[in-house]
Amino acid sequence: MVNDFCRFLSKISIIIIGIIIIIPILSGFFGFFFPSFNYFPILGKEEFSLNYFYISMNIPGIYKSIILSIFTGLVSTVLALFFSQIILLYFFKTKFYYYIKIIITPLIALPHITMAIGLIFLLSPSGLLLRSISPWLTGFDRPPNSYIFPDEYGFFLILGLMLKEIPFIILVSLSALKEFSATKIFDLGKSLQHSSFSTWFILIFPIIYKKIRLVVFIIIAFSSSVVDMSLLLAPSTPSTLSVRILQIFQSSNIESFFIASNLSLIQLLVIITLFIFWFVLEKIVKLQYFYIFFLKITSFKSQFFKFVILCFGVSLFLLSFIGIISSILWGFSEKWYFPNFFPNDLNIDSFLSFYNQNESLIFISIFIPLIVSLLSSFLTIIWVELLDYLNVKKTQFEWIIFIPLFIPQISFLIGMQSFIIFFNFNSFLMPLIFVQLFYVIPYCFIILAPAIREVKSDYIKIASSLGINRIERLLKIKIPLVFPSLLTSFAIGVIVSFSLYVPVYFIGAGRVTTLTVEALNLALSGSKQDLGIATFFQIFFPILLLLTITLINRKTIKWKI
Repeated sequence: MVNDFCRFLSKISIIIIGIIIIIPILSGFFGFFFPSFNYFPILGKEEFSLNYFYISMNIPGIYKSIILSIFTGLVSTVLALFFSQIILLYFFKTKFYYYIKIIITPLIALPHITMAIGLIFLLSPSGLLLRSISPWLTGFDRPPNSYIFPDEYGFFLILGLMLKEIPFIILVSLSALKEFSATKIFDLGKSLQHSSFSTWFILIFPIIYKKIRLVVFIIIAFSSSVVDMSLLLAPSTPSTLSVRILQIFQSSNIESFFIASNLSLIQLLVIITLFIFWFVLEKIVKLQYFYIFFLKITSFKSQFFKFVILCFGVSLFLLSFIGIISSILWGFSEKWYFPNFFPNDLNIDSFLSFYNQNESLIFISIFIPLIVSLLSSFLTIIWVELLDYLNVKKTQFEWIIFIPLFIPQISFLIGMQSFIIFFNFNSFLMPLIFVQLFYVIPYCFIILAPAIREVKSDYIKIASSLGINRIERLLKIKIPLVFPSLLTSFAIGVIVSFSLYVPVYFIGAGRVTTLTVEALNLALSGSKQDLGIATFFQIFFPILLLLTITLINRKTIKWKI
């Protein structure tokens, strides 16, 4: 009787969790879908119409914004995927290969906007790159009036996206390489007289790609709809579609809401188009004729060309690190006049002043990610345990939790605002935490759920035979066994939450703000010194978290699955 009641309660819990997840996702979608067609009864629009499609398509420069979004999203993904594999290929089976994960970890921890700010400090007219060749080569004793940065075609945005995506793709590729005998396959390809290049991309990369395919689609969706990096690195006349949506949404005119909703739907259609194009590209790559063609072009013997590709890939890493160092130097510099390569003085006075003025901002920027990540990890564990208790093996419906990652953030959040306004919350903090869960849970789930499900059943059977109940088995056996994955899940959740800009902008509504929002505001209008300090905090906290997690793993982990 007790077991039947527990099973009934578990089923009810799963249904409730499912409803809590599905209803906001549907609300987020329909919240911009229906206004796109002139239907939003709250604002007196009760007749469906295609009028806003006509208005949207006649906005000056809108076609260029759409093309720019497609171009930057697609090109950055392709190049990031290519150069991540190039770096892995050339360091595979070398001593340096085992240090790649250590090197890329700080880059993965940084928010996207931090990387964009690093590029600004590096490539702007008064940036570190021009300082390094001035005045002895350029003759400049003051920053030139140059409009190269940002460029008209979005190349700097592509560069910024690549700098963030390459380390992430390398990390997931390293995990994929551990799941099959990559060394044996590589040696087999070499024994058949294939070049290292063709061996990797014909034999090894297809296996890696199958395991990271979901990640690639997430990157495509994000890159083609990113807001914070676009505001800093994309052209402004016109900018990408996501920025145009934000600009229109900020208008006080009530019609701007419907136009922004319509453009949000168009943004979603752009991403769906990119997915379809990528599907077609996958089919082409699988053709026999393409295989023969690729085999011939990858069998080249030009060592110089291979060296150039490798140097370009490594240069991307150097750009990342130099940009970060430049950001930190600006934060601690007293005076740094052009064309000096180093600041005249370094001190912490400005740093302490910024900290004292923004103490609550820094606290809330740390508090929200910690709570969101804890909740995400907890909910993942509860979900997996409930399904295990009910002996549910078919989990295909779990893809629903990944939907927010494929819908453009700005589109989804325009819809979510309508959903949240309906509840009339007194605090803006709780809705913000709730919304961020939809962006953090998928990452925690990817890491933690498989680890829990892969715990050997032998351990559980032995514990059951000793009379240990399910809760004790979870707390004393499963969690200790998956503790490294739990810590990693928590760390990734914090990093993802810490870097979110659009949810804070829309849901926080200016009442709740974070370092990410403040850094973007400073980048657009503030002093470089304050921007450098804000960037330092964005660098410091994620890296400190990762170092702490690593230390805990080394000191406390004694069990292995």
